[in-house]
Amino acid sequence: MGDVFLTFLLSALGLLLVSAGIEDARSRNIANWKNAAIALLAPLWWWANGLALWPEVAIQLGLAVLVFGFFVGAFAIGQMGGGDVKLLGALALWLPVQPLVGMLILMSLVGGALTIVMVAERWTQLRGGLRALPWRTIGPLALGALALAWLVYAGRGGIAAAFVGQPIAAAAAAMTLVAAIGVVLLAGARAARKRGIVPETPYGVAIAISTLLVLREPILNQFT
Repeated sequence: MGDVFLTFLLSALGLLLVSAGIEDARSRNIANWKNAAIALLAPLWWWANGLALWPEVAIQLGLAVLVFGFFVGAFAIGQMGGGDVKLLGALALWLPVQPLVGMLILMSLVGGALTIVMVAERWTQLRGGLRALPWRTIGPLALGALALAWLVYAGRGGIAAAFVGQPIAAAAAAMTLVAAIGVVLLAGARAARKRGIVPETPYGVAIAISTLLVLREPILNQFT
């Protein structure tokens, strides 16, 4: 019965994520009820996994507050929508530290890739053809993203694995990497705006994709 209930919760989370991603891609908006449903299902997830109020539940609440507060800053400077921030805060209630770190880094990489694709598409429309793209900028960014992904997920020796059992260090490392990627994207977005290109990245899509990828891992083992 326990396994069936866990499967049900994960399935519900997956469906909500897919729905949120599709809605964000279509309208650059995520309905509040979807974020609320994800947040309200989290206590059932804690109960089904046998989490104690202290320290497990307290850690999840602390992570959620930390993640939400961090991305409120991204919202304040216009780099992320309010629905995206709420979705990240709700998901932080579900994911233990290591999967959360992996999800945030994946989200940054996927979001960066989406931004580059959208800017490139608009650039070609305005400038006429692929040859007009700033390959000297896109090339290093792409190589840097691949290198970062390799460092984070290079088997058991990856950065994410190195922070198992170190929630504070893991959260700090994830936020630092996300902030660094955000600074690069912010600089690129400003350069694009000067050329009349204003990309609206559907970060809900990046969040949904990265979380679904992380959910493939045996995250139940992270609570043991």
